[in-house]
Amino acid sequence: MPGRFRFRLQPVLEMRERAERDHQLRVAGMERERQRLELALRAIQAELEDARAGLRDRLFLPGSGMGLAAVRLQANASLHITLRAQRAAIELAGAMKRLESARADLLAATTARRAVQTLKDKRRAEHMTAQRRAEDQSLDDLTVMRHGRAAPLFDESISASQET
Repeated sequence: MPGRFRFRLQPVLEMRERAERDHQLRVAGMERERQRLELALRAIQAELEDARAGLRDRLFLPGSGMGLAAVRLQANASLHITLRAQRAAIELAGAMKRLESARADLLAATTARRAVQTLKDKRRAEHMTAQRRAEDQSLDDLTVMRHGRAAPLFDESISASQET
């Protein structure tokens, strides 16, 4: 009767599980970075909108008395904020590319792990089938042995009919 199930490729499966976990952590870190960059970009865009609205309000308010120097300073500040928004957008695009690449690596690692896991499941099913067959064979052998002990070795009625 087969013994306990042992998968010979268990170290390979464990190695692939660790690799998959490492890739999951990498993807999670990149996802956090992407979210951080998106929040930063939104904040910069909100800051830019506030600056533009403030400039617009000052320019068109009657009697604001905003001089050309103040308008130029406000416009330069607005350009600086726009530049920061562009840099953040470029960083976000790079983060998205890296995240996409990391997700592809995770998919490959998951596929590799699942291949070995499927093999393990198949081997376990084969083992269980072999174990059930062995148990059934043992039970059949016990039944035959029990039946053999209960039956007489020599039937007297048959021997009496053969003598005549």
